[in-house]
Amino acid sequence: MTKKLKELSNLGQSIWYDNIRRAMLTNGEFEELIASGVLGVTSNPTIFEKAIAGSADYDTALKEFFAAGLDLDTIYEKLVLDDIAAAADQLRPVYERTNGLDGFVSIEVRPTLANDTKGTIIEARHLFNALNRPNIMIKVPATPQGIPAIETLIAEGINVNVTLIFSLRHYETVAEAYLAGLEQRIASGGDISQVASVASFFVSRVDSAVDRELDQVGNSSLKGKIAIANSKAAYIRFGQIFSGERWGKLAAAGARVQRPLWASTGTKNLEYPDTLYIDSLIGPDTVNTVPPATLNAYRDHGQVGQTLDSDLDQTNAQLEELSDLGIDLDSITQKLQDDGVAAFANSFAALMKSLSEKGDKLTTGWEYLSYSLGEYQKVVDDALAEMNTKRVMNRIWEHDHTLWKPDPSEISNRLGWLNIAEVTKEALPVLEDLATKLRTDGYTQALLLGMGGSSLAPEVFRKTFGVQDGFLDLAVLDSTDPDAITAQTENLDLARTVFIVSTKSGGTVETLSFFKYFYNQVVATMGAEGAGSHFIAITDAGSQLDKIASRYNFRATFRNDANIGGRYSALSYFGMVPAALVGVDLDTLLERALSMACNNEGCNTPLAGNNNGARLGAILGELAKAGRDKVTLITSPEIASFGDWVEQLIAESTGKEGKGILPVVGEPVANPEFYGRDRLFVYLKLSDDPTYDKQVAALEKFGHPVVRMHLSDLYELGGQFFLWEMATAVAGYRLGINPFDQPNVEAAKILARKMVNTYQEAGRLPPLEPTLQTEGITVYADAKLDATNPVSPREALDAILAGAQPGAYIALQAYIQPTSETDQALSALRTQIRDRTRLATTLGYGPRFLHSTGQLHKGDGGKGIFIQLTSDSSTDIPIPDEAGSDMSSISFGVLKQAQALGDRQALLDANRRVVRFHLGTDSVRGINKLIQAAD
Repeated sequence: MTKKLKELSNLGQSIWYDNIRRAMLTNGEFEELIASGVLGVTSNPTIFEKAIAGSADYDTALKEFFAAGLDLDTIYEKLVLDDIAAAADQLRPVYERTNGLDGFVSIEVRPTLANDTKGTIIEARHLFNALNRPNIMIKVPATPQGIPAIETLIAEGINVNVTLIFSLRHYETVAEAYLAGLEQRIASGGDISQVASVASFFVSRVDSAVDRELDQVGNSSLKGKIAIANSKAAYIRFGQIFSGERWGKLAAAGARVQRPLWASTGTKNLEYPDTLYIDSLIGPDTVNTVPPATLNAYRDHGQVGQTLDSDLDQTNAQLEELSDLGIDLDSITQKLQDDGVAAFANSFAALMKSLSEKGDKLTTGWEYLSYSLGEYQKVVDDALAEMNTKRVMNRIWEHDHTLWKPDPSEISNRLGWLNIAEVTKEALPVLEDLATKLRTDGYTQALLLGMGGSSLAPEVFRKTFGVQDGFLDLAVLDSTDPDAITAQTENLDLARTVFIVSTKSGGTVETLSFFKYFYNQVVATMGAEGAGSHFIAITDAGSQLDKIASRYNFRATFRNDANIGGRYSALSYFGMVPAALVGVDLDTLLERALSMACNNEGCNTPLAGNNNGARLGAILGELAKAGRDKVTLITSPEIASFGDWVEQLIAESTGKEGKGILPVVGEPVANPEFYGRDRLFVYLKLSDDPTYDKQVAALEKFGHPVVRMHLSDLYELGGQFFLWEMATAVAGYRLGINPFDQPNVEAAKILARKMVNTYQEAGRLPPLEPTLQTEGITVYADAKLDATNPVSPREALDAILAGAQPGAYIALQAYIQPTSETDQALSALRTQIRDRTRLATTLGYGPRFLHSTGQLHKGDGGKGIFIQLTSDSSTDIPIPDEAGSDMSSISFGVLKQAQALGDRQALLDANRRVVRFHLGTDSVRGINKLIQAAD
């Protein structure tokens, strides 16, 4: 046993595992958990459904069952009973060693029977007899109809795990049913010494519900405390019930106490310690059933020591204070039980639906991910075999930083994305309340102010899902171009607009500049009083923005998990808050993410199973090492914007230490011969969309490696977010780099700040000497191009392109106003250059791309050629020195120019080749001239 779990056992508390799936049972992982000190396991339809929908765990058995024509109910029972029996057999030595105290596996009666006493009894008998093992517990909910069933089952000698207990009242009825059942058994001449039961008292969900009520009354002192106080009150009552004359008679006959089992002990609030509900509830005669992430966290940094009987006076005081605030805990906990019954029933319905859908997929041969790698198949297979041997996927979930680097810096504190979908799902009521309140208050528009990881996922949600009826129309501002800001401002009804100020660090210069500008706009339109109610913050706790939000009385502040980097934050508040405002069905989206997370778990090996994150990551990494380092995304048009999010994730994660995978997004699809041998194609296809089927088939036939992913609908993007995050982490491992830091991003920022300082001191930015001024275009070439003495934009463009090495790429960096006209012109220029050079091309608007591909531009192998496009804005906008102040020492136009200058200099300092074309006031005209020059 590991030290901490052994110490807990010595204190009288058993750790059970809240997770079971077939792959764990067959690959030795479950045996390892038992060896580490896990003393039992619980199962439920939610976990089972994720394993069926998200992995190949059950595919072999399902093929056999569907081929035999079995109905869904029969298939469900066969699969479940096989898993429970296998787990019980592996836990049997624990049961024997502890003399029947531990070693149990829990299986629940169907949730649809929660309000059916007779049906519950019949199914519980059936399950217990079918499994025919002494270390089986039948899970029965503590509903009014479940209580008499519990009494009957205990009287018949059937072990019962009573679930969905949320209150002291619930607990007392459960304990009474247990005692009455034992007494009935004695009266009928039965043996009670082998009857076991636990009372599953749910913890974290109580805090989630009570905290929302506390927010409504403006009390923060009790937040995060009531669930523990509620549990301690139940533990006190446990001690009273299982003592005295009545219990003494039962104990003398060999009865065991019905141990309290702390359930739902994964922390749901990111502001609370992740081991809170283990550390605070340790005491004799208890069980804590923990999800995988919580177990890993506890073994890493959890506390050991008896805590259940500490601060009891404070516990009573807290419950009394809650009552004094007018918050009815009994009403809250009853609703939690009712909601829990409904949620379990929904999970069971989802499970049966997943069984049916999986049957269809197995019958038709449908695959989520498939690939044709040709000569590269063997290196990928070898990589997967090595990863299997080294337990790479397990170690990712165990937060083992040594997979990437010996130093844990910017690794150990960057893995929160692994479990964020589950945490965010618990916060959905808060997000739904926010959206409802905004709509009730008359808001119709939302403008997200952010850069990079803060803006890209929200943009995906808006462009992909649109705006649902009655929800807010969301726009994203991630450009410091004055004309872009002016256009955005003119499109807003400020009185009915909420601004989402979004930055992880809380100090992103562009984001805070946007906030100061729009805050002043709101004040100018409606006055200072109540201006803060038009703003929402998403940031890390304690950041500069967190403090600003408090100072200016923002409507809401969402403090994100600090252990998540910006580009891995799509499924956190950074993505989910704006998605909620446009009406995305977040429950469905996150369910898809959780299914993909299940697919990516370590027990689903990349060889025996179908771990898609491992497979895609190995493909990305190994083909990059083999020279196929230009990952070209081809997507169904409806999900095209998803590519922009993937672009940042891959580029900023892998472009460092002289290595890199270049994501090529939005490049028009060409005939196969237009591509070099440095391409890997990834085709993201909605199932009913044939748009690019023929082109992709032609690429595959030509010999290009192709990965295909089949998305059943738009909500599969939930799974895609997680899949690409995991694949990028795996690719980083294959490349030998840290995929969570961004060491070269700061270079351009430092130089931009230097330019700004020069402006503030001298009244102008550092001047550049033009190489050429003609045809309304000014050319600024690097030293190598100066030697060619270009006399026209064509010659300057010819010179920069002539220097391309094999495997090079051309990056267009447009520091101009993003419009549909510039989009079209830039796409045409990009295509012209691609077709002429047969090289990969990328396109990004500045300064947006600095927070996306900028890291790769300076940190990769140095084969990039950079064409910087700048323009003069028709107007300029001062940036307030402080929100609410008219003082300004810099404008957005100056900031944009400084960023362009800083980025150019950072590229030159990194020995990259750069040419700048300044297009004057008519960007589209200038781009069209360059298109002619590229011909």
